[in-house]
Parts: sequence; structure tokens; C-alpha cells
Amino acid sequence: MSLITVAGLPIGDQVLNFELKAQHLYEITGPNGSGKSYLARVLCGKVFNKNNISRQLSLTEISYTDFTADGSVFQYSSSYYQERYQSGAKLESIKVIDFLKLQQADPATVDFAQIILPAKLLDREMIELSSGETRKVLIAKTLLKPAQIYILDNPFTGLDAQSTADLSDFLRHFHERSGCCLLILTVKPHFTQDAAVECIYLMPFTRRSGVMPDLLQLPQFDSPAAPFERVFDIRQGQIQAGGKQLLREVNWCIRKGEKWLLQGPNGSGKTTLTSLMYADNPSAYAQDLIIFDKKRGSGESIWQIKARIGFVSPEIQNYWPQSAKVLDVVQSGLSGTQILVRRITSAEKIHLNALLEALGLAIFAQTPLGQLSSGEKKLVMIARALALNPPVLILDEPFQGLDAERTALVQALFSQLADTERTILQIAHEESEILECIQKRAWIEGGRLKI
Repeated sequence: MSLITVAGLPIGDQVLNFELKAQHLYEITGPNGSGKSYLARVLCGKVFNKNNISRQLSLTEISYTDFTADGSVFQYSSSYYQERYQSGAKLESIKVIDFLKLQQADPATVDFAQIILPAKLLDREMIELSSGETRKVLIAKTLLKPAQIYILDNPFTGLDAQSTADLSDFLRHFHERSGCCLLILTVKPHFTQDAAVECIYLMPFTRRSGVMPDLLQLPQFDSPAAPFERVFDIRQGQIQAGGKQLLREVNWCIRKGEKWLLQGPNGSGKTTLTSLMYADNPSAYAQDLIIFDKKRGSGESIWQIKARIGFVSPEIQNYWPQSAKVLDVVQSGLSGTQILVRRITSAEKIHLNALLEALGLAIFAQTPLGQLSSGEKKLVMIARALALNPPVLILDEPFQGLDAERTALVQALFSQLADTERTILQIAHEESEILECIQKRAWIEGGRLKI
């Protein structure tokens, strides 16, 4: 039985014709900007289209998430990025169990939620979760809603290898048990070996491409002065989040010019550890911690620290108003805040224009952030992180949500910038995403950092 019929729907450079049938599992793949998220919004009625879509069910029977916000219950943009680390500021944050409304749910629903989520996660605050943990919670919320069609937009992004495998198995089990129509949108195919999965491929939108200039020929990309030797040095650190001990007895020194990789499973403490480096986490003052050769709390401001660090995280783009223009977001990287309140120099304009061209964003300079795909938003945040041409880069899953072409593009960009003076710390789950310049590795296992 057909639930939704798509007839002559123009998306990018192609026209789509297909049917979504009851009890079928679909995987829609395509590169960044090919229209996957737009298609999902059309299917569930968030984008109105009466000419190319015919539904044999009501919109209330479609459950959809794009992993960026959830109506009035919890929105990243109603918070600020550092709030997750400042317990006294989280006056309106809610716990996972309340976000999923499990307090009022029947036992069968609670049992189902705990198949997806560990019980210990239910009492955590939403704002405190890692990107991988947040994604699991939003998947649970989507699947807990009674519906005939479930649409998950990039559900595997940001998950470690074990979580990805577990989610793949769970989605197959959920589809078979519920008899639903399940639609999964991905950049990279996950079900290519499963004959029972119907695959739809969206072609790339030809005007959305980046052109990598030789940035090293531009003076604005010369290696910046780095008048320090120790970027980050922590001794016997005790790392906590939400009252939970994540890491103990952390001893780690990152010196100028070193290229590090940090790995560990979702929720192990990687992002919380880097928050100490980037001056987002006030618990740094309780640690034996040196940043840029100075003991933390000896008089330097957080802005002096941030001015030397280019920072990318999995969800930072979600904290911007979706109405913000791309150019304004990138320019805000000159001050480390969300809004730049000073004039930019002619040299800075040249620098920012080169970044936008390099990352294929020049055509989107005046486009609202909310109109971009998730991968394009990630490119905006990478451009913002490089706005000051910083001597230190903290790259927390910088390729999350990027297709193969744009991953290669950004890897080439970072390779150009990875000279002997620039320090790089990368967090990555997939080996294929690890930068070639990486020299040293640290990983988290059993609550300890191992080097």
C-alpha cells in the first residue's frame, strides 16, 4: 500500500518520482546539498507542496527529526554553547526522562526507550549530553511517537563504530517489529548489502562545489606567531560532567606545533576535556592546568585564550539563530562571539573571502543558516574557526556530516595549514577521517586517558 506518492518533484538537478509504501525500509543517500533534508521536510509537510506530493495519511502520522531542535521543549538556539558546563546557569534545562515524557509513559514504552538508551542517561540534563548521546536521545524521541512513517535525517553521524553497528541492528529490528515505513537519509550508505532495503540516490547539485585555492600563497594564511611552548598541560586532572566522573588522573601535555588525535566512545569525556582547553568550562580553575604557558586563573581572560584557538564541534552550528546570514556567522569568528560588533579590515575581508571560496560557501554569503544542509552548516563553522588564522586548532569531529568530496576538500585545507608552528588536536571516530599530519594519539578507555 502506498502511503506517499512523489511525482515530478524537482530537487537540485533532478526530478524525483517514487512511492513510499507501508512496511518498507528506504535509504536515501546523496552528497551535501543534494536535497535530502529538503525532501524530508517536503514529505512531512514542513515545506508545503500540493503539486508533487500525494499523501494517503495525515501529517500527524509522520515522525521526523533532523537532530537540530525540537520545537518548544528543547532548542539549542535558546541556550548558549558554554551553558552545558555551567551548572548554575542551567535554570531551564530539562532531563532526558522529561524530554522523552517517560514519567507519564506506560511500562512498555519505558522498556522500549531503554533498549535505545542506557538507564543512566535518563537522569542527565539535555544540555550536558555529548553530540553522540544527544543523537541517540532524539532518535528515541522520534521512534517513541506512534506513527506510520518514521524519517531519520543522518542518524549515524557522530556515533562511534559500536554505536553505529548497534543502531543499524536496532533500526532493522524496529522496522520488522513495528511494520512501519522507515526512511533513513544518509551521506554514506549503510545498508548497501541489504536487499530488503530500497535505495534512492540524490545527485549532487552542480552549483554547490568548492574550489581549493593555494592558501599558502596568501599572506593572511601565513603561520601566526605562537609565543608559547605549552599549549595545554594538565596534571592529575579529575574530569566531571553533570555530577558524573568521566576521567580521573589525567596527565597530558600538548606542546606547540604538535598534531594530536583524541579518540574514545560516545560520552567518554572527549568534548568535556577539550572544553577545558577552550576556556568554556569553569571547572578548569579547580584543575592543575596550564594553557599557553600560564596557569589557568592567573589573570588571563577567556577571550585571550579563544583568540588563539580555532574551534569546531559537532553541534556548535545549532546554537546560532537559523536566520543568521552565513557571512555574519563567519565574521563572528573574528571576535569569538556570536556577533561581530566592530568593523573588519580590508585584509580580513580578503582572508574571509578566500575561506568562503575555498569551502564553496561564497554563493551562500547572504543566505540564512537555516536554509543550508547540515554539511554546509559544518563548512560555515569551519570557516568561522579559521577566521583569525589561529595558531591552535581544536577540531572535534570536523568532518561529521560531510560527504566524501567535501571531506577531501577540508582535509586538503587543514593539510595546507598544518605547518610546524601550528598545533592541531583532532577528535575522530573513523580512521578515514584522520588527518595525515597527525603524529600522536591519545585515547580514553575505562575512565582514563592513555597516551
